[in-house]
Amino acid sequence: MDRAANAANPAGLSPGRGGLSRVVATASFAAATSDESRATEVGRDILANGGNATDAAVAMYFALAVTLPSAASLGASGACIVHDDKTKQAESFVFAPIAAPGPIKGTSFSVPNGVRAVTLMHVRHGSSRWEAVVAPAERLARFGVPVSRALSRDMQAGAGMLGDNEARRVLGNAREGTTLVQAELAGTLGAIRQRGGAEFFQGQLARTISEQISQAGGSMPVEALRNAVPQATAPISESHYRRRVYVAPAPMAGASALAGWKGSAPVGGVPVDSNGFAGLAAVDGKGGAAACALSMGQLFGARVMVPNTGIMLGAPTADAAAVSPLIIANPGNGEFTFAGAGGGAATAAQAVGWVARGTIEEDKPLASVLAQLRGQGGFVNAIACPSGLRADGSTCRVAADPAGAGLAAVTR
Repeated sequence: MDRAANAANPAGLSPGRGGLSRVVATASFAAATSDESRATEVGRDILANGGNATDAAVAMYFALAVTLPSAASLGASGACIVHDDKTKQAESFVFAPIAAPGPIKGTSFSVPNGVRAVTLMHVRHGSSRWEAVVAPAERLARFGVPVSRALSRDMQAGAGMLGDNEARRVLGNAREGTTLVQAELAGTLGAIRQRGGAEFFQGQLARTISEQISQAGGSMPVEALRNAVPQATAPISESHYRRRVYVAPAPMAGASALAGWKGSAPVGGVPVDSNGFAGLAAVDGKGGAAACALSMGQLFGARVMVPNTGIMLGAPTADAAAVSPLIIANPGNGEFTFAGAGGGAATAAQAVGWVARGTIEEDKPLASVLAQLRGQGGFVNAIACPSGLRADGSTCRVAADPAGAGLAAVTR
């Protein structure tokens, strides 16, 4: 019964609010999109239950850790940008890859600092209770979730890379349509839900993570978790008439996203799997927006799972910081225009900028721009309101890259 309820109502909404699988007409537009379908459904349901864009983005971040750990585990690095409709300002949250003091099983890995970043992001811009945005992911991990096409593609490409017994035990039998249960990850998410995000980097959970890594032959003292502080600052921005184009600051790939925005076509081929990169975006009916780009450094990151926690560790590769979301908004009136993030390749940030230019500067339909791109350079997930969400919500569109295996969902 728990598994059936979990499948029908992934966000655990109150009676009468669950199972929103169709477009529901109301006066406003709200949408969510990501590289994995169930995570998108979680974001959509958070929006439908009154949460804002930041709430939906944080909920999708945790859900992706369950449904797409190959690209978006709690060990991933990345960057998020929030456009706050109340302050009319944008803020970036950068959790860059930081190499741990010592390797684990001969492999370098990154200090997990994403939970700390999204905790701060939620404190500053979220509106729902913390428990409400973490609980859906915990439920998915505890009661199981059908393996999506996105994870299945990654498993087909990278199952042989998992040289770690713990990772093989948990993920080794994941095939599309089979039920994936992750009890250890559910316990980790339960601790974060009950005791807050600080538990991950300075509580008992932090000590457990450190001890388990040490027992596995690695080195990551609790001090390393405490000292891995995410950067919360103003994003890099560029004027576009009365609007601003916001991208992630260095060391992330905001410059690449701006290059795409200025007309540089994305390079590289069409990915066949996530390659360890994922993106998500959400917009609420008041014009608030949030987008995150996540990186494991490579497919399945360091290919090691921390025992008894369910956390896949990221890898501090040369491409690990090559991510950036992109948001376009008007700081004068708080009007929202575009939000997007990409996955599938280290070049996805540039692809996001290119899609933003096509839909906003060149006024082409979002679906047409994505069809023209055909996944070149990475999978782009985007929400576009060319005339502004408040001015004319009927112009708003949301889409997941047709070359990828993600999902876009609307609640109206």
